Amino acid sequence: MPALPPDRPVGVFAHVLPLDQCLLTRLVELVVHLDDLAVSLDIPTSPVPAEAADAVAVCLTRIAVARHGLLPVIRILSRRERAVDQIAAF
Repeated sequence: MPALPPDRPVGVFAHVLPLDQCLLTRLVELVVHLDDLAVSLDIPTSPVPAEAADAVAVCLTRIAVARHGLLPVIRILSRRERAVDQIAAF
């Protein structure tokens, strides 16, 4: 896969995504569902490699900014007492 171009189209269900976005989407799903499963089983969430965790954190932050705006996301991340609403990417 490293030799494939990041913009190579990949069919995913009824959508076509560039390869890099397809892989990022799968990574977000894996990390989020890994935590969901651990919480549902009442066990600690397994660690995720730093590079994967960074990619997922950046992706979720960008989604939250797109949904709520930059200032509310900055406030919720830096000063909880200034946060107007709860912020979630999804």
